[in-house]
Amino acid sequence: MNPPANTIGQAVFIRTDVLEYAEVNVPFQTLEEMVKVCSEPRPGLTLERVIVFSLRDGQPCALTLGFISASKGVRPGAFHPDFKG
Repeated sequence: MNPPANTIGQAVFIRTDVLEYAEVNVPFQTLEEMVKVCSEPRPGLTLERVIVFSLRDGQPCALTLGFISASKGVRPGAFHPDFKG
């Protein structure tokens, strides 16, 4: 997770179109851009967390907001006994 130097954060999505855990990081530079990145539909991706970066007294810190709805790439119904996928 090495975002570009001019970002204030990144949204981390997980791919739901593959069985393996795969992350897609989308950096943003403003709060308005964060809202756009997090609210626009992204087929095959589920928002897992949002990380906002800051410098306090020269020390980097971050706020991470996680979301329970993330599926970690497991297809809905994959573990249901009637699943024939």
